[in-house]
Amino acid sequence: MKTPELEPSTTKISNLESDKSAALLTQDELKNFRKLSKEEQKKQKEDRLKKLEELQNEFRKAVEEANKTGKVEEAKKLNANFKKEAEELKQLIKATEIFDAKAPFEVIPDKEITSAETAIQKLEKEGYKITKDAKDMLTKVNWNEPLEDSYKIISISVEELFDDEYKHTYAEIKAKAVKKSLKLVPAKLAPSICLNYENGNVWTHTAMEAVHCSDGQLKLFYSGGNDVVSPYSWLDIDNSGGDEVEWEGRRRFFFVQK
Repeated sequence: MKTPELEPSTTKISNLESDKSAALLTQDELKNFRKLSKEEQKKQKEDRLKKLEELQNEFRKAVEEANKTGKVEEAKKLNANFKKEAEELKQLIKATEIFDAKAPFEVIPDKEITSAETAIQKLEKEGYKITKDAKDMLTKVNWNEPLEDSYKIISISVEELFDDEYKHTYAEIKAKAVKKSLKLVPAKLAPSICLNYENGNVWTHTAMEAVHCSDGQLKLFYSGGNDVVSPYSWLDIDNSGGDEVEWEGRRRFFFVQK
């Protein structure tokens, strides 16, 4: 007797592809998402979590159908595909997490990082990419500066810091941070923050004493992901380290929470 073809499960998988695409966020959609109220962000995130659950149930049914028809290898392939795609969806859901300035993350200075060379080695070993400018800036950092055993780091936007939508200079940002019991980040801690930042796909500047690099410009470290499906991937720099430079409300900064 001829074994039935996998038409039902194949159809389901095709449908799942479109369902999965509907649950994901493009770069532009992600930008718009962060402009929503916290209530709307929460609702949309719950909707995506529900979509993930539906995806899981539909894949389970498709695998069961594949097993019933004797297509064991096809079932294994379907299951492997689901795990891969579900993980991608989880990462994208994670990218839409609501930032809370009251929820710091702990950073323990990496003991292997004691110089520009060791910082570069450690980051590249862990799969991070470092721009040429960032490598140059690491050589200008004061590596003799003593560090504490651990730090509470927060990621906060200019808008969250001032509770308004206006632009503010770097000097104003630093002054406002002091009033909120926040401190600047030691420059040599930037690589360790990069290694510990769970929302690494959201580009964030390091609020620090700007460093003069080889080209004479004042710069800040700038870290984050290449795109929403490749988080935690880069350490870069920004040329806007001068006190007079204005920053838009959506720009985020790392600060030390006292």
